[in-house]
Parts: sequence; C-alpha cells; structure tokens
Amino acid sequence: MEVGAPVRLTPMGASYVPPWEKVTSVSVIAFTAEGAMVVADLDRGPDLPGGHTQRHERCGEETARREAWEETRVVMDDLVPIEVIESDYFGPDDLTYMIVYGGLCRRLAPWTPGDDESRGRLLMTPEAFLSRYTAGDPNLMTHLVTTAKARISPFIS
Repeated sequence: MEVGAPVRLTPMGASYVPPWEKVTSVSVIAFTAEGAMVVADLDRGPDLPGGHTQRHERCGEETARREAWEETRVVMDDLVPIEVIESDYFGPDDLTYMIVYGGLCRRLAPWTPGDDESRGRLLMTPEAFLSRYTAGDPNLMTHLVTTAKARISPFIS
C-alpha cells in the first residue's frame, strides 16, 4: 500500500469469524449497569479501550479484557461481538481485522495514576462520547456505539 493512501475499513458483521492470525486489534464498548460508557482518556481524546493483540492471546475476548483493564481499570462481564472490521492497511492482498466487543462492567477498580496506558477513565453517555470522538471515522464509531447500546441495553438497569 502506498504511504498516505486511504485505508478502507469494511464492517463485516458481528457474526463474521476472521482467521485469528489476521486479527491485529480488539476494542471493547463497556457500559456500566446505569448505562454510561466507560472510555479511555487518551492524549488524542476519549476513545474505546482497545489495542493490538498479543502473541499469547488465543481469542479476541482475551485482548478485550486485557485492554479494558490496562486502559480503564475495568473488569468486564460477558462480552458480545458487536462488529468485525476488515482493513486493507497492508494492501488488498494482506487484509487484517479488528474485532469490537460490547459488554457490562463487572467492576470498576480504583484508579492509580502512573501505571496505565491512559490518563484515566471517563464515564460518559453514548451521545456525549460521540460528540467528543475525534480519533477516527465518526460514522463508523456511531455505528459501533449504537449497535453496542442496542445489544447491551436489555442488561442495563
């Protein structure tokens, strides 16, 4: 792929199962029992907890749980797939995938600054998060958040 060329991100649907060795990153849309989103406070602004897979991880849920802990100090309950996104970042002959999960937080651990991958966690309504999101494609993020909210809302008190 040519440097500076636009990257094509294609939603494949939540039921699509990519080859694990082609999954490069995982994110989680975490909700509290009251319906607030738990987001990472990053230098680029609020964003979903998420990041690259690690060699020892065998599935996306492991990465999602690790990233939620590292970036927001949240222990997640059951996770549900929200979307699989195909990326041509490395070119059309080397497609990779990102998996996005959604779920409820089981526990918000105390925040200890200095040993984390973010400046902290923010609790925001989905609407407030979307209005402040600047890290990527706002239309794709709106799709992800509204889909996650619909899937998780039956479990919110």
